[in-house]
Amino acid sequence: MKYFRSDPARTQLGLAYGPSALAYLDAHPDALDYIEIPFEQLRHTPDAGALQAHMPLVLHCASVSVAGTVAPSADTMRAIADAAERLQTPWVGEHLAFVSAEPLGGETEADRDPTTLTYTVCPQLSEASVSRVVENVAAARRQLGDTPLLLENSPQYFEIPGSTMPMSDFIAAVFARCDAGLLLDLTHFLITCLNTGADPERELDRLPLSRVVEVHISGLSVQSGIAWDDHAVPAPPQVFELLRRVLRDVRPQALTVEYNWSAAFPQPILHRHLLRVRELLEAA
Repeated sequence: MKYFRSDPARTQLGLAYGPSALAYLDAHPDALDYIEIPFEQLRHTPDAGALQAHMPLVLHCASVSVAGTVAPSADTMRAIADAAERLQTPWVGEHLAFVSAEPLGGETEADRDPTTLTYTVCPQLSEASVSRVVENVAAARRQLGDTPLLLENSPQYFEIPGSTMPMSDFIAAVFARCDAGLLLDLTHFLITCLNTGADPERELDRLPLSRVVEVHISGLSVQSGIAWDDHAVPAPPQVFELLRRVLRDVRPQALTVEYNWSAAFPQPILHRHLLRVRELLEAA
C-alpha cells in the first residue's frame, strides 16, 4: 500500500476521486502524488480503496456536519475514524458547513428523524455558529484520535438569515478558537465574493492563511446571476490568480484539483491545468 507523506520542501499535487481522475492516472501514472477520496465513497463502495495499492489516498468528508446542530451518529464517526486509520490519511478534510438539519417535527416517526440534506450548506455566519463549530470540532477530534482535522470554507450562495459577519470574519473567528487546519477552497472563496459583492483581494488578506494545509481548485458556473460550485467545468482564470496570491504567503502541503463531477471532463484541459498549477507552485 502507498501512503501520503508530507514533504516540507514541496506541495504535493492530487486529484479528487472520480472517472476523470482515474482516466488521468491511467494515462499519466507518475504525474500525481495522491488521490483525494470521499469517505462517503469508501463507505458505500469499499472496493474503491483498492486504489491505494497504486496511489496514496487522502480522506475527504461531508458527514461530520461541524457547523450544524445535529451531530453525526456514533457509527458514522467510528467509520470515519476507521477509514482514516486504514488509509493512514495525513488528515481528514471536512466542510465548514452542515449536512443534517433538525427533524420536521411531524406526527410520523420518519418526520421526527433528522433530515439529511445530501449537500453541504453554509451556516448562519454569527457568533452562535462559531461557538457551535468550536464545540463540534472538539468532539470530532476526540473521536478521530490522532488524525488531524481540516476545515474547508463553504461557498455562500445567498445572504444567510441571522448572519452578523461576512464569511472572512466567520472563518477567522472559527480558527482563532479551533485547533484545526484550513482547507482553503479557492473556488468556494471566489464564489462567495462574487455572490456577496466582496473584493477578493481584501477578503483574502483577512483569512488566517498561516493555517492553510491544503488548497482546493474547481470550476464554477453562473445561473440566474448566482455563481455555483461546479466540478464538471474548468476553473476560471481568477482562481489561478488567487492561487498565485496565496502562494506568496503560504506553502500548502497539498493541492487538489477537483474536476470529478463528469466522466467526460476533457483530459487535455485537466492536463493543462495541472501543468499550470505546477508552474505556479514552482515559481512561488
